[in-house]
Amino acid sequence: MIGIVYSIVIFLACVLGAIVGLGGGVFIRPVFDAIGYHNVLNISFLSSTAIVSMGIVSTAKKMKDGLAIEVKMAAFISAGAIAGGMIGNLILEHLVYTMYSDANVNLIQIIATVIVLIFAILATTRRDLKYEVKSRIVMVLIGVGLGAMATFLGIGGGPINVPILMIFFGLPIKTATGYSIVIIFFSHASRLVTMGFTQGYGYFDLRIIPFVIIAAAVGGFIGANLSRVFSEGVVKKLFIAALSAVIVLNLYNGAVILLG
Repeated sequence: MIGIVYSIVIFLACVLGAIVGLGGGVFIRPVFDAIGYHNVLNISFLSSTAIVSMGIVSTAKKMKDGLAIEVKMAAFISAGAIAGGMIGNLILEHLVYTMYSDANVNLIQIIATVIVLIFAILATTRRDLKYEVKSRIVMVLIGVGLGAMATFLGIGGGPINVPILMIFFGLPIKTATGYSIVIIFFSHASRLVTMGFTQGYGYFDLRIIPFVIIAAAVGGFIGANLSRVFSEGVVKKLFIAALSAVIVLNLYNGAVILLG
């Protein structure tokens, strides 16, 4: 039964995530938190598996449909995201083992997520913040930061990827969503590898994996198709609306932890 519930959540999250470049994790983690069936590390593992599956399908579809990606820029940012993904996961595992409480770790994730999402909304609406980063070192460093935040928070990274790409590389939002999915894929792929070495895959509930992969792949494919239909303005509105909804859900989860 839980596999079916997770499949529905992941499918819907990945459809919207592929459209607005969020990756899906920004919806998956707080909803799974609210369901409360798995612990923090299992939720993070399942979320990353969904994000990687969606990323493969969505990126392939968008590139087939003609999404123009500057390979060198994507490569340098993604290289940083791989390292950042490992760093973010190690920080999360350290907190889990030192705080001895999933609730406390979850609360830290929630607070950090809400701050990041508020920044993302404000940054997305600012038209005067435009730069043209050319330094490869800066590209790598930006990738490290994005990858670390994405995996530590378990939200895919899209909420911060999209505005950062728009601000520092002057990309329109639909192009930024394409780069965002690529970065998300690499950061969470590295995270899954790190989890295998540090935690061991036997720790995780692997029975759910087939549900996760199928739902994420189908959702990513449909979302990538829908993204062609919507204009820049519609994508921006969907992006802001989605982040606002996730802020409310995170605040609800935080209140449940504090009052529980």
